[in-house]
Amino acid sequence: SAVQIGTAFAVTEEGDAHINFKKTLAGAETEKVVEFMSVAGLPARGVRTKFLDSYIKRESKLQANAKNDPRRCTQGLNCLTSCGLRDGLAKAGQFCIDIQLSAAFRGEVDKGLFFRGKDPLPFGNAIRTVQETIHYLLNGSLPVVPAK
Repeated sequence: SAVQIGTAFAVTEEGDAHINFKKTLAGAETEKVVEFMSVAGLPARGVRTKFLDSYIKRESKLQANAKNDPRRCTQGLNCLTSCGLRDGLAKAGQFCIDIQLSAAFRGEVDKGLFFRGKDPLPFGNAIRTVQETIHYLLNGSLPVVPAK
């Protein structure tokens, strides 16, 4: 058995992502986390943003007409060879995932792709330390902070 808990650590104080990245992930309400087909051809979940809303609106059309078309690549890459993505295959839309993930990391909420699980984070929308996160995961409670 295993769990996937990347988001809990991505939003920690020590994380080097932009504060907008952390706030977008931590503050996402349940109804803002939606499923879509990633460019890898696999189901994914992410926070609704202007970019993701636009992609979802076009998703069924993209899936029906998906073709690996190098002319559509804004980076001039063959994704399958260069970065391993199955971009443009049937059941997958075409966009450069690196551009969207980089925009998210830089805090560009309208342009970014913010992958996120559907379950609540350990501290809700609070941004905590790695130490507090690990303590919570191991003990199921917030660490006791000694009084000064």
